[in-house]
Amino acid sequence: MFREKVLKPRVSIVCVVRKSIIVMLGPAGSGKTSLVASLGKWIEKKQLVPVLYVNLDPGAPYTPYAAEVNIREYVKVEDVMAREKLGPNGALIRSIELAREYLPEIVERIGRSPKPYVLVDTPGQMELFLFRDLGVEFVEAMRRVGYIIGVLIFDHLLAARPQDVVSLRLLATIVQLRLGVDVIPVINKSDVSSETRERLSRALSDSSSLLEELKSERGLLGEMSEKVVGVLDEYRFATRVPLVSALTWEGLEELYDMLHEIFCACGDLT
Repeated sequence: MFREKVLKPRVSIVCVVRKSIIVMLGPAGSGKTSLVASLGKWIEKKQLVPVLYVNLDPGAPYTPYAAEVNIREYVKVEDVMAREKLGPNGALIRSIELAREYLPEIVERIGRSPKPYVLVDTPGQMELFLFRDLGVEFVEAMRRVGYIIGVLIFDHLLAARPQDVVSLRLLATIVQLRLGVDVIPVINKSDVSSETRERLSRALSDSSSLLEELKSERGLLGEMSEKVVGVLDEYRFATRVPLVSALTWEGLEELYDMLHEIFCACGDLT
């Protein structure tokens, strides 16, 4: 049931421990929720570090992890649909607007947790978090709690062509600019053929290889893609793009190592 908002004075956050915060983003169906669950279990099992799971999707009635902080405690899409007579899309947008009102309480709860690692699952429709105020306000508030890294997740099917790889790298840059955080792009569901994996790995990590593939694209598309790659190389923020599988846990160690390197470089040793 929808909880009526009670106006409170500004919340003072008391952090039990400075946290390493990972915000998962990606298009619908890319496997954000599954990867949150798998990476969290991997960290707990392999690194023996407690993980706090946070769900910011008001439309997710089930998650494969136990969310100790869950936006659905405050706002549920189905309740908004019934109360305000909205369709699914309209109710999602309205739910995100309502969720902003509870950010101080949500951030305070995260800050008070003794768990040093925080995994944040964002709405299935990435644009609701990235291009509306919820995402920016959440990230700004969470800076008082710890250091934040974004993980941008793509399905390998969305990186089948060389221009798709360019789009992935460009979107990672947009996420970085919009939220003001370091971003690691990853390819999820990497349990594909070795040939596909090798091509993806080569195109994602080696710009010369990607530019070679782009030569087969004639006209404006190929020319524009080549110029975009050149600009992205000047401001490159990730030296490698891990191929991971939420199903088999393949690549999670590499992803964790990259996360840990960034956290450590920023003085947050966990």
